[in-house]
Amino acid sequence: MREPYSENEIGRSQAAIGALLGHNQPPGPLASGKEAMTELSGWLTEHPVVQTRAEAKEGGAYVERTRIALNEMETERTAKVAPLNKQLGTINGAYRAVREPLEKTLKELRRRLTDFASAEEAKRIAELRRLEADRDEAERIAREAEAKEQDAIAAVDVGECADVGAAINEADAAFKDFDKLVSATAIAERNVPMRIGSVMGNRALSMRTIEVLVIEDITKAIKAMGLTEKIQQAVLSSARDFRKAHDELPAGIGITYERSL
Repeated sequence: MREPYSENEIGRSQAAIGALLGHNQPPGPLASGKEAMTELSGWLTEHPVVQTRAEAKEGGAYVERTRIALNEMETERTAKVAPLNKQLGTINGAYRAVREPLEKTLKELRRRLTDFASAEEAKRIAELRRLEADRDEAERIAREAEAKEQDAIAAVDVGECADVGAAINEADAAFKDFDKLVSATAIAERNVPMRIGSVMGNRALSMRTIEVLVIEDITKAIKAMGLTEKIQQAVLSSARDFRKAHDELPAGIGITYERSL
C-alpha cells in the first residue's frame, strides 16, 4: 500500500492544478488591450478607407471593443495606483507644507539682497565713472606736460634758454599721477560686480545677468515667425480665460463646429 501523500507533494499538486487552471482564465486588461491594439491595427491596414456600411459597422464594433479595453485598463490601473497616489500625496503634502513657505521666504530674502547689491553696484559704477573722468583729465595734463618737455628740449637744442629739468620733472610727475589713476580705474572696474562671501565655505553670492525676452511688437513678431501651433494654442487658451472672466470671446476670436464620432 502506498504511503499517504506528504505535505510537500500535496503543495506541489495544488500549485500544478492552479497553474493549469490559470491558463483557462480570461486575459487581464493589459493582455486584452494588447490584443485589441493588434486586431485594430490589422483592420486599419486592411481598410485604409471605409467604403461600405458593412465596413462602417465593423469599424464601429472595433470602436466599442477598443473603448472597453481602454476602460478596463484604466480601471485596473486606477485601482493599483490609488493607494500609491494617496501615500505619495501624503508625503508630498508634508514636504510641500514646509517647502512652499520656505521658498517664498527665500525669494523675499533674495529680492532684498538683490536690491542691496544693485544699489551697491550703482555706487561702484558712479565711483568708476568719476575715476575714469579723473584718469582722462590726468592723461590730458600728462600729454601737455610731455609736449612742454619736448618744446623745452627743442628750445635748448637751438640755443634758447629753457628750464629743461623742470619740464622733465613736471612731465614725470604728471605721468605718475596718470599711471596711478589708470591702476585705480582698473581696480574699480574689476570691483563693480557685487559679491557676498560665503560663511559656510561655498561660492560667493554674486549678481547674475539673466536673459529676459520681452514682447515689443506682437504683430511684427508673428509676421516674422508665422502663426505657429504654439502661438495658436497660447492665444486660444488666453481667449478661453477671457471668456470665463467676461462671458464673451475677445475680438478676433471666432467659433467653428466640427462633427466626429
